[in-house]
Amino acid sequence: MEIYVQAKSKKAINEALTAKQKVYGTNYSMFGGGGRYELNSDLPQGTVIKVFEKYSGGNPYAKAYGTWDGTKVK
Repeated sequence: MEIYVQAKSKKAINEALTAKQKVYGTNYSMFGGGGRYELNSDLPQGTVIKVFEKYSGGNPYAKAYGTWDGTKVK
């Protein structure tokens, strides 16, 4: 699964998670599984997190990628 999180950087997302803030991402898949997901221990291990700041043609334009580690919540 791939989800998009709007943020300045992966570091900004990890800092928010460390500060116990809720961070959400959106799955834009047309093949099922679409919707909003909270980045927490319930998110499947290995989910691809795509970080974006702006949209291009109505779609998020990813500038960084990472793989979710549910045990570390990072």
